[in-house]
Amino acid sequence: MRESQFSFSNRFHLLGDLDQENQIYQTKQNLESSGIEILDLTNSNPTKLGLEFPPSALSHIFSNLDISEYEPIAEGLESTRRSIVTEYEKRGIPITPSDLILTASTSEAYSYCFKLFTNPGDEILTPNPGYPLFSFLVGLENLKEVHYPLKEEMETGTWAYSVESIANCISTKTKLIVLVSPANPTGSRTTEKFWKDWEELGIQIPIIVDEVFVGYEFSGEPHQIPITPNFPLLVCNGLSKMLALPGLKLGWILIKSPEPYRSQIYKNLGFIADTYLSVNSPVQLAIPELIPWKTMVQNRIRTRIMRNLNRCISFVEDCPKILNTPGFEAGWYFLFEFDLEKKDEDFVLEILSKINVFFHPGSWYGLSHNRCFLIVSLISDEETLQRGLEALQIYLR
Repeated sequence: MRESQFSFSNRFHLLGDLDQENQIYQTKQNLESSGIEILDLTNSNPTKLGLEFPPSALSHIFSNLDISEYEPIAEGLESTRRSIVTEYEKRGIPITPSDLILTASTSEAYSYCFKLFTNPGDEILTPNPGYPLFSFLVGLENLKEVHYPLKEEMETGTWAYSVESIANCISTKTKLIVLVSPANPTGSRTTEKFWKDWEELGIQIPIIVDEVFVGYEFSGEPHQIPITPNFPLLVCNGLSKMLALPGLKLGWILIKSPEPYRSQIYKNLGFIADTYLSVNSPVQLAIPELIPWKTMVQNRIRTRIMRNLNRCISFVEDCPKILNTPGFEAGWYFLFEFDLEKKDEDFVLEILSKINVFFHPGSWYGLSHNRCFLIVSLISDEETLQRGLEALQIYLR
């Protein structure tokens, strides 16, 4: 019998060489396998950093749920969506349960939105610098990612969204524009002025706003979403950052779009959600009891961020090889730019190999390969961050 021929999807070709080992991660794994302690300053998983949702409260909430009956509601349980509505109302954003579609995560929310608006070969605009996960989310849908640049404010060391920069990247194949506010890793926000300038352009291309870091803003103009946009707008959020619960997979899509877009978007997203029915019942039933813990959870995280921010600023002030004081206004990442004639990936590998401290190179987030950026997580364990920065300071002398 002749052996049948097959091939894998060309989606994987769009993602690069998946078999190629990343030298930095391989070095880290080798050192850890040898029993060497690595001071990892990149960890952003709150459940590994002493910032988890109170375990006893979590156990109590789930032990009191009646999960024996399953209601396969495509958009999500009404009680769950009502609890999320209340959170938006507290922010002065009036919505109804019929404006929400629940998903298993914000990544899945992106997948739904891509399916809703695009065909293979279409283009998605994403911010640069930005989160590297977008390349995989876009590639797995057989789409093309096109970066639009954030505007660097040299005086303040911050990065801002520019209406002009985004508009200049639009082509006839552009079907979606992604904004992250507050952004990862720059902390950039979609402000009231940004939306006013955008609406004046009259562009009707749908926009996704990812606001998973909302609640972690510390200075500058606040994050905003328009109350009554004149274009199709979808807002994504979830439990991962809001409640420090990345393991309880729940996200949502908020439809903030004018008619007739809104009704058709809700109908079609409901069809997609009904096809997969991926959101589990226990987490939906628990939401009314989980969300009241938000203030406590976020206050703990914000306190950690501010303490670590002060450590980073002290490091900058004492390190002559830092080019300038980076700006920090939102999110939980900090960027160091070094005045060094070396690539950031080489610098990360050098630091890892010599003093066993692990940073992320800025180029992984789209920062220029011609500049030497290191990125740290501001929710890192405080002692680990302090030890790591002290070791780097001694090494650079």
